[in-house]
Amino acid sequence: MSIRWIRNILIDGQKSTIEIQIGAKSIGDKCYTRINDEPEEWFENIYETRNDIIAQGTDYLKKRLEGKNITYPDGQPYDWQ
Repeated sequence: MSIRWIRNILIDGQKSTIEIQIGAKSIGDKCYTRINDEPEEWFENIYETRNDIIAQGTDYLKKRLEGKNITYPDGQPYDWQ
């Protein structure tokens, strides 16, 4: 069983999904980020808590999406919280 953080957003007006896997069997054992159906981008987790691993993953996603307009499906700016 894997543990995932998933959000539906708009990227430059296109329906999209961002995902962070924070573990396969336990928190932090296998971590990746993914945008839509792109291949996973695995990262070495440097934290032990769920919230810290999610923060690390969102930092990676923010960098990958830099320069793009990211909003909630209703058009409101996405706050990355």
